[in-house]
Amino acid sequence: MTVTKWTSLSRQSLQRRFSVSEFGNLLQDSSQVDGKRIFGALVECRATFCVAGDPLVSLYIDHLASSGLVSISDALLVLVSRWNAAATPLPQNWLDCYSQTLQDLTMLVVSPKCKMTLSEARIALAVSSRWLSSVARTLQQDLIEPSSVGHSNVLEALGFLVASVAATDGGLEALSPDDAQERSSQTRPGLQLRESVRHAFELCLPLYSALSAHLIERLNTVLKHVNLLDNGDSQEGDSSARSSAMQALHFQVAIPETQMVASKAGTIMFLEALLLTGATIDDSSTVNYMCSRHQNEYQSAFNDILGASFYILKTQATHSQHGLCYQQCQLFVQSKLPIILSMISASSFNSFHTEQAITETWRLIAPQLSDQNLSLTGARFLHTCSLHNLMAAQAATQLLGSEGLPSNVSRGLHAKDEVVNQVRASHLRGPKLVDELVRGEGSALFISQGLVEIMHSYCQNKETQYLKELANAILRKPAAIDCISLFIRPAHWLGPLCVLLDDWLWDDIHGEAQPVYDEFGAVFLLVLVTKTRLGLSKSELGIRKKDGFLAQYFDQEYSEESLNGTSAEKTTHLGNWINALYLAEGLSDELFTSCSPHDFYLLIPSLLQQSVAAHHQGKLSQESLKAGLDYLLEPFLLPSLIPALNCVGTLLQEDPISAGVVLEVLVKSPGSADSQEIHQTILETCAPQLQNSIRACDPDKFGSVLRLLDQCSQSSFSSALDLELRSQKGQLLDELHSHVLTVIASHGDFDFDKHPPKPSVPAMVRRAVQVHGVEVVLQILIGVLLQLSDSPDFLFSLDVVATLVSMTGDELCDILRLRHSTIGTLLKKGDTLLAEAVVRLYRLVEAYRNLLVVHEINLDTFSFAQQLTNVDTTNPNPDGSATVSGSMELQPDPTQTDGIDQVLDEVAAMGNMDSNDADMNFDALYGLQGTDMDLNDLDLDMF
Repeated sequence: MTVTKWTSLSRQSLQRRFSVSEFGNLLQDSSQVDGKRIFGALVECRATFCVAGDPLVSLYIDHLASSGLVSISDALLVLVSRWNAAATPLPQNWLDCYSQTLQDLTMLVVSPKCKMTLSEARIALAVSSRWLSSVARTLQQDLIEPSSVGHSNVLEALGFLVASVAATDGGLEALSPDDAQERSSQTRPGLQLRESVRHAFELCLPLYSALSAHLIERLNTVLKHVNLLDNGDSQEGDSSARSSAMQALHFQVAIPETQMVASKAGTIMFLEALLLTGATIDDSSTVNYMCSRHQNEYQSAFNDILGASFYILKTQATHSQHGLCYQQCQLFVQSKLPIILSMISASSFNSFHTEQAITETWRLIAPQLSDQNLSLTGARFLHTCSLHNLMAAQAATQLLGSEGLPSNVSRGLHAKDEVVNQVRASHLRGPKLVDELVRGEGSALFISQGLVEIMHSYCQNKETQYLKELANAILRKPAAIDCISLFIRPAHWLGPLCVLLDDWLWDDIHGEAQPVYDEFGAVFLLVLVTKTRLGLSKSELGIRKKDGFLAQYFDQEYSEESLNGTSAEKTTHLGNWINALYLAEGLSDELFTSCSPHDFYLLIPSLLQQSVAAHHQGKLSQESLKAGLDYLLEPFLLPSLIPALNCVGTLLQEDPISAGVVLEVLVKSPGSADSQEIHQTILETCAPQLQNSIRACDPDKFGSVLRLLDQCSQSSFSSALDLELRSQKGQLLDELHSHVLTVIASHGDFDFDKHPPKPSVPAMVRRAVQVHGVEVVLQILIGVLLQLSDSPDFLFSLDVVATLVSMTGDELCDILRLRHSTIGTLLKKGDTLLAEAVVRLYRLVEAYRNLLVVHEINLDTFSFAQQLTNVDTTNPNPDGSATVSGSMELQPDPTQTDGIDQVLDEVAAMGNMDSNDADMNFDALYGLQGTDMDLNDLDLDMF
């Protein structure tokens, strides 16, 4: 079969969407299969023929490698030959093709399917490290436009590949010091290979701004090992530390790779860690995590995440159906879960029927949804699945039985552009869409995207009046914050708002200043409420100015600035506000004009402190204090209540009587209905901290205030979990250990009669880290692995513990990394079982963190999720005529141009590499003249 026919075969397979098994059968029916040429044809199709991101190409490449038709080194040499034969600059589609294909090869290297031998690892490391050096030099020499990210993506993908190959058993052996026979020869392959890898990585490190932090860490780790090996090669046995490190390295090489398994308990831990903290759930990383753990058994991943989601929903319902965590789970099941299921089904071409999968899992779920609210959530989920073409509407109705669908469900899905156009046509539509958003129907994703795009447009065009109305609508329905942040990271949607607040120019005011206070305050309050509700840091808010207004505000959020250190301008502003609140007849426009909102909100702690001090000293009567503070309840000053209420906690310790007067005023509900809703949101935001301050002081004196605060809805995910975790300090670690073992032993059983709901284990881990420290918690989790080391559940326990470490903050990952780097100490003590547990856990955590990397998003890319709704995933073979048979004739496209023959014949052309790489003779290394590669014929001098 000619090369043109191989390309035609690949194109027709991709066009007809053949499954992997069908593609494999087609190759078996062909004579003289040439895996290298098929791989080259798939690369060509990915760059010139396929839709960007087509997952079927990755599946075909996986099949070629798994079936032994092409090796990693074969694939690398085909890619390098095309890279050097291509005209410069490379178009974006080819750069994307290279980065995607390199990612596919990396996934193969780290998967159990790939067992890399010493010879294979040597070739792969030599080829990839030389290629990496070439790309890094090109970027360093500014030969590429700085605005192009294509080359940086290739560099990133290639760096991960080299590091992954180096971490395999074959890679470690290839980089190890040469044996005695090799030392006596003039060519020392190990030394030359280490030099090549070191040279490549040292060229990459100065490009840290274009690389991810995780890749930089991987490169540094490999460099450390390479340097250690070189030192050991040149100075044998002169250091006990070096001996210990070498012992640790050899110990790790001797530990085989652990099979990645997907426990139901691990999936539950993964989702709980996200849902119960209000975190953004990234579709791609979630699908990567699920499908990789299930070894690309997409139906298993589909059923697993579906069952786990309803398990968590039921668990939270048993705690409180009015709680914030339950509402977030409800929103996820109704609006987010169907999208993730759509992405999993769209990634699979192995004929699994989504409607059947949902039906089978639903039989396990339905008995647990006897409660009316849970049943309604399930009905909305099935309806949304039908809107996303995961199942027929009739099938959804049949599963619901006599209950049927709710009467008020939507009959279709919004589109993001439709939402944007509606709001641009009528700005009154924006607040109404907020109401639709919090109902948690199937269009929540697209409404969120549309609202964010509108807010960004308002910021860019300085349409602050419309922005204020939209912000106030969200503040009246703070659940909208949770919904938007479920789909879009807060830094992305809040970032432009933070920039607008920091860059607000007070000199540009024309006319009255009070409306500008109103507009500024609404946006500022939205940022404050979101920060508290989701427990965000400054960087997670998207604040860019380190010395801007927001950074200053959060730095001094709970502190009063001494009057001695206050500038004359601030002292003047403070005096003017004290005079306006307590002495003058009211707030004048001159007051607002002379003092910007930036200055006003930074004054609140000092203003409140001075007011209380004046009342305490008898200079200000109680009636005057109340009358002055009443002004803060004006709609345009309501945001000032958050810093004011936060300051009351401090005042309660210093002057309880005056603080009580302040509290009575600030918690009083305003007159207008709109202000009452926003005031209630403010009270809910400040309630947890204020309740703690009152209880620590004298709760009996503030009983009425405390009762009012106790009636507030949960305002933050952290406070919601604190209510669930009221364990005694001495019992927390024992409970954590017990709950982790119970979760593993249950095997994710969804029967609540057998396994009643337990507190959230990820929440217990976070709490234990706060109370006992990260080292103690890591020791508890490793202790679980040691306890189950001889159990059939060990792999499941490893999955659960690795998920907990990966999903509960960076502290546990950092301390695990430190423990891994010092396993030589454990080996000296003879504690090999603990050392092995650390190594296995570290490897799996690193693999999971790779899968969970979240890429930067762009609102323009949101359309992909909506495109999935147009794909009928209930039909595994949408093209009934696209069947494979042994007698099928694949006719080449007469118009296609295929240069693979020429490229493969000219693979030795390494023109893009400099003179340092001139000795890399790929023609001698790679059998490109129609013969297979014989490793015995390789010229290994190049290594």
